[in-house]
Amino acid sequence: MNSQSDKNLSHDSLNELITDIEQSHHVFTRTELNRIADLLDDIKLKSLPIAHKFEHYFMELQADLLPHLMKEEHILFPYIRELEKDPKHLPGSCFGSVSNPIRMMKTEHVNVMYLLEKLRELTANYTPTPDTDADVSALYSAMARLDADLEEHIRREDSVLFPRAIQLESEMTAQTEAISADA
Repeated sequence: MNSQSDKNLSHDSLNELITDIEQSHHVFTRTELNRIADLLDDIKLKSLPIAHKFEHYFMELQADLLPHLMKEEHILFPYIRELEKDPKHLPGSCFGSVSNPIRMMKTEHVNVMYLLEKLRELTANYTPTPDTDADVSALYSAMARLDADLEEHIRREDSVLFPRAIQLESEMTAQTEAISADA
């Protein structure tokens, strides 16, 4: 997505942005993780020289991503939606400021990008050789699509959603403090 698209996103409500992230990126990620795991179970892929390392990094990626998506969907995103729903009252949370879980999500994003880089290195950016089996080509193609979507997903959260949520909470906190000071 380019900066023009980011400008369009800046006009969406946080709720609309979250819904779009969940319905497009989260659904796609889960679907592709399952599909790639099924492809890795194929006996032909087990014979690849890189199979063990590839499977290791992929399983680590899957183990990181699935709980990450759940934390966003069940903790962070509901809080952000509540922030936007009633801008006069800060919602209660078990984590203090929204910046705390955002910091955790961004750290997890860095690890996801590291694992993707390892997978790219192993596969020459998911490029099959001329003699590559069709199943391996399908695996590389699926990984390339997942990789591209995860990069976009992470960019949308880190560059658009998270800064806007932090800004909204900060403005609400300042307003609440100003009202308390006047009282």
